[in-house]
Amino acid sequence: MRCKVSMLLVLLAGSFGMAKAQQHFVIKGKLGHVKEPAKVFIMYRNRYIQTDSAEVKNNEFTLSGSVDLKQRVNIFMRQGGERVNSGRISDQVAIYLEDGVIEVTSPDSLTHAKVGGSQLNKDQQEMVNSVGNLKELQAGIVEKFKNEPDSVKRMQLMDDYKQLDVLLQTNLVGFIQSHPNSLVAMHALKNNFNPTDNVELASSLFNAMSDSVKASSSGEIYKEAIENVFKLGIGKTAPDFAAKDLLGTEKHLSDFRGKYVLLDFWASWCGPCRRESPNLVSSYEKFRNKKFEIISFSVDKEADDWKKAVEKDQYTWTNLVDFIDPNTSVAKLYGVTALPTNFLLDPTGKIIALNLRGEDLEKQLAAILN
Repeated sequence: MRCKVSMLLVLLAGSFGMAKAQQHFVIKGKLGHVKEPAKVFIMYRNRYIQTDSAEVKNNEFTLSGSVDLKQRVNIFMRQGGERVNSGRISDQVAIYLEDGVIEVTSPDSLTHAKVGGSQLNKDQQEMVNSVGNLKELQAGIVEKFKNEPDSVKRMQLMDDYKQLDVLLQTNLVGFIQSHPNSLVAMHALKNNFNPTDNVELASSLFNAMSDSVKASSSGEIYKEAIENVFKLGIGKTAPDFAAKDLLGTEKHLSDFRGKYVLLDFWASWCGPCRRESPNLVSSYEKFRNKKFEIISFSVDKEADDWKKAVEKDQYTWTNLVDFIDPNTSVAKLYGVTALPTNFLLDPTGKIIALNLRGEDLEKQLAAILN
């Protein structure tokens, strides 16, 4: 279970940088059972972030505009006079802004909408169809997992989640391979196949894409992530860095030579990271006196959020952060595009394992340190 979120594209889901000409879009929506007054909102990127909205009248709405680059965004709706800043974001759908008419249709609200019209949006709907309800089933398992005290049942839930994940990835691989010329496939690849998990698969899927898709901004980012994995694979020496701890003291990775180190990248807002916290706490308690150290490296941008999460999750080990541009951060240095991501280092600083979680981390440490 991971946050399928790119740290390098924080504000919008995807901006691709392929087309040079302006993209003039028209979004036409036909919905059902909308409680008026209702509004649909959109936020997109040009030289700066722009927002727009449209009233829903007789269950229909129209939004239009221009963007410098094709991009994937979410449109969301507020019904019955609900305020735009109410905090609820579930009533939304992802679309691609590009030249042409984009069609959004639904029997009720945006949550169950289908998209079409322009080619990228047809591709987007095809990808959604290929996934079906697998992500909803996974979300249900996560909720059960959070409230299940029995360890045996929790393990079964984890197994169920992993089985669904295999099916999900199989379906996505099929979609990506059948759409080598589509930016939607590139976006699916970037957000669902972290190169640190399986760099051979990531490379194979990426290399099969068209040159124009690989040359997009998302393609360039993904290519760099793949290259970083090869630079930071098992047997490679982890690059040194400097970052601040909770007290503002500068720490270097090289300060920890002579110990086995789990370098763990996480964030306070990352659900899978926070669910992994008890496993980290347990492993640290068992092996902290056997030349084992954890460095939890946060990609948070708000110091208060980071510090509160460290305290709540009882991270008593070394906690580091760098509140700087993600394009020059330590996370970028390590090719981190999804959370959590971790590297297990031996006492000389060489990488000996990647992305150990749950019982896998404890088993690996026991084999090394016991």
